[in-house]
Amino acid sequence: MFVSLQEKFPSVVSLPGGCRSEIMSLSHPDCVLFIHWSVEVSREGGVTPKIELLTKIPERVLQLFPSWPVGGASEAFQSLLRILGPEAALESVIRAVSLSSASP
Repeated sequence: MFVSLQEKFPSVVSLPGGCRSEIMSLSHPDCVLFIHWSVEVSREGGVTPKIELLTKIPERVLQLFPSWPVGGASEAFQSLLRILGPEAALESVIRAVSLSSASP
């Protein structure tokens, strides 16, 4: 799934570990968002995919924009996952990063 998103949004999405990467990086001029994908397998054989959004925002940026609601980004992403599903949630975040990167 990550490779198709990288092909669709090459200016924003990168895969630090190559095409089999468990991490997808979303680049923005002021921060970097990481999407981590893993699969949990229970003893009973149940398989549960897990997708997490991690933020990396420099302290200087947080000081310049103290009203940015970055603290809840991970929780908001989990809500998107429940509402939209994995592909649509990831694409929504990527589009948001793309649009905010393009603004002057």
